[in-house]
Amino acid sequence: MLTIPNLRPKFLSLATYQQKFQHQLAGKHPSFYSATRLGRNLKDRCTKTDPERDVLQQMVDDLKHKWNSVRSVISKSQNKLDEALLTSGRVADALTSLLEWLNKAEATLAEDQPVLGDLDTINMLVEQHKAMQQELGAREQTVAAMKAAGNVSTAALDELETTWDRVNNLSDIREAKLRDSLKMAEEFQEVVQVMREFLPQAESELKYKTLPEDEMQIIQLIEKHEKFQEELRNHQECVDKIRVLAEEILLNCHPNAIRFVKYYLTITQTRWDQLLQRAKTKEERLQDALRNIQGNAALVEELLAWMSEAYILLSTKERDPIPDDLNTVETLYKEHVEFHDDIGSKNGDVERLTKIIVAEPKSPGRHYGSNMKLNEYDPGYNPRVLTLQNKWRVVWRMSLDRKKNLQDALDNLLELESFKNFDFNVWKQRYLNWIKVKKMRTTDFFRRQDKDGDGYLSRDEFVDGMLQSGFTTNKTELNAVFDIFDKDNKYYMQYSEFIEALKPDRHQKTRLKSGKKQMTDGELIQDQIEKDVSQCQCRNPFNAQRMSEGKYRFGEKQNIRLVRFLNSTVMVRVGGGWVTLNEFLETNDPCRSGSSGDQSLRRSKNATSMVNLSGVGSLSVRTTLRKNPDFGSTGSLQRTKRLSNSSSNIHSTPPRTPRTNLNNSYNSRSPNIQRSTTPQPIPTYTARARTPTPRTSSTSRYPPPPPPKTSTPTRSGRTTPTFSGGRTTPSGRTTPTSMTNGMSGATRRLPTTPKNPR
Repeated sequence: MLTIPNLRPKFLSLATYQQKFQHQLAGKHPSFYSATRLGRNLKDRCTKTDPERDVLQQMVDDLKHKWNSVRSVISKSQNKLDEALLTSGRVADALTSLLEWLNKAEATLAEDQPVLGDLDTINMLVEQHKAMQQELGAREQTVAAMKAAGNVSTAALDELETTWDRVNNLSDIREAKLRDSLKMAEEFQEVVQVMREFLPQAESELKYKTLPEDEMQIIQLIEKHEKFQEELRNHQECVDKIRVLAEEILLNCHPNAIRFVKYYLTITQTRWDQLLQRAKTKEERLQDALRNIQGNAALVEELLAWMSEAYILLSTKERDPIPDDLNTVETLYKEHVEFHDDIGSKNGDVERLTKIIVAEPKSPGRHYGSNMKLNEYDPGYNPRVLTLQNKWRVVWRMSLDRKKNLQDALDNLLELESFKNFDFNVWKQRYLNWIKVKKMRTTDFFRRQDKDGDGYLSRDEFVDGMLQSGFTTNKTELNAVFDIFDKDNKYYMQYSEFIEALKPDRHQKTRLKSGKKQMTDGELIQDQIEKDVSQCQCRNPFNAQRMSEGKYRFGEKQNIRLVRFLNSTVMVRVGGGWVTLNEFLETNDPCRSGSSGDQSLRRSKNATSMVNLSGVGSLSVRTTLRKNPDFGSTGSLQRTKRLSNSSSNIHSTPPRTPRTNLNNSYNSRSPNIQRSTTPQPIPTYTARARTPTPRTSSTSRYPPPPPPKTSTPTRSGRTTPTFSGGRTTPSGRTTPTSMTNGMSGATRRLPTTPKNPR
């Protein structure tokens, strides 16, 4: 058997463990409170028929039961520990433990502790107080045993008795306060619940809906809204009561309940203020709608009278034929346009009065099935408004028809008036100017219209195509133009004749909008050059100096360029071809090309824009190309390709022996050489003799005989004998392209075109 001294360490360890466990349980109390509150909130959000509602309630009850069981076990354990200390004779230790617990209970039950809050918080405080009272009842036997023990000092017993009485008194006071707090919390919860149920219904009642157009329906809505406002005034007491109770609770509110009480107060007051504002707005809308409907009734009658007069007026005018006088028709058209605009100004009032209100279906199948009547009358529509709508549509359609008829008559008379003074030359000039602005070619239109490609167009194809192209003209002018070229009345025109007639006659061209003398080619060239060159904005402007008739020097170079006027276009001689003045300036003007010294840019542009317009033979072209400093990188595109092909053949397959059929390539063609001082209107691409390529032959070891001589005209008119297959030198002589070597029998290679021109 253990002695008393040996039991002391065991009691101390049990007391320490008991205190430690009590502290742990006190730390879990906030979590227990939050869990039970969350469970109750989830349960309140469930519907009455939701099976989860009972499950949540059962879980909350189980949690409370287990919590109370643990607290009861701890209380009983503490009592047994105190009794064991008394039984073992350790009265001082038991007294000390009991006094510690009483002091802690006294601090918990102090009168200054807040005991107000919402219903959930008060219920929690009531449960805690009940547990405290149970512990007091359980420790009453321990206090009686200590008083009966004779080894306790009188001072200790007096202190124990005083503390015990004070704790019991505080417990009774706390119980009374909690009873009052519970009553106030239940009252607060009741009014809050009433407003939580009323506010959603009131908000749904005040949802924005389209108002009907019938006066009786508006009056019914106003009466219904007045009843709703009366109901709002009845609930004003609940809102005031919530505010008063919340303010009173917050004066002595438990810390756990402050947040919830403020939430209930704020959300209720905010939603209530919004509800009152929406109710006031709806009342104003209903009153305005009623006033508008009452005012619209008079407006409907006024519009009906006006539409009836307009209908009679239009019916009378439709019976009268449209006159053939241009001034009269123009006056009638202007008057009707004003009348039509007046009808359009009434459109806003008519649409506002006749707008259709789409009502929501009462059931999903309301508009389906065969039970709907064909001419079912909807009492929501005013028959006078429907009459106004139909009459306005009729008047509007009649006005549109009248306007269209007057417009067509006016257009026809204007066409006839313009046809009286029709001049094909004026029409042709307008068409050429339009083509120039659109940057089109004359043949583009006819190639697009000539579907079968026979070179002929019918009257409909010509007239409709011209109108669709966007050119400003009319059918009368187009029919007159078609009749000019349809001389045999075959209803077809050969568009090549039309294109030929469109070509400008520069010898008959006069100055626009002036009666001055005719402009010569030189004047036209000088005018166009000055116009284009004046666009240069450099510090040292790009100049064009006229040296003689048809010869100009551009920029700072000393080269003299030939300039001609061809088909309303100024052409400049460059190398072996002709380019337009615009392309020439884009290549040589620093403002346009970006760099006046970029030779590669010039060569690339010249190579793509070279056109042989002189009409001379291949020999004359080669002579000009030899004089050009950029020979090898300029000239026509075909010649460049031939030179590159021949050069590649010479480099890729070096010959060993000459061919014997060189005579055929030299004597196959005799060039037709002409001299023309002015470029021909139609570009002529003259084929050139290919550069002979040596071939290996085993039958002949000697060069072929020289080709026959031909004559080439010079500037003085003399003829210089040349070889047809030879190469023209700058002096006018010809040098055979092929040279034989008696030692090796190999032909001389021609210079190749450099790949990267400098």
